[in-house]
Amino acid sequence: LLGSAAALIAVSGARAADAVVVAEPEPAEYVKICDVYGSGYFYIPGTETCLRIGGFVRYDIGIGDREGHQDVA
Repeated sequence: LLGSAAALIAVSGARAADAVVVAEPEPAEYVKICDVYGSGYFYIPGTETCLRIGGFVRYDIGIGDREGHQDVA
């Protein structure tokens, strides 16, 4: 009787494992390089438009009293 119960649990567990559905991965759309205008440009996905993103960061630190400001960097 105990062996039958264990077999029944094992069979029902196997059916539950078969019910797992794996979704198909979506194809990745990678960035295409646009060499028409030079280096650093890429196509915007789904268009024929080239784009380049750039910039810089600047900061300033100063010390001084309330009347003046002396630059350190």
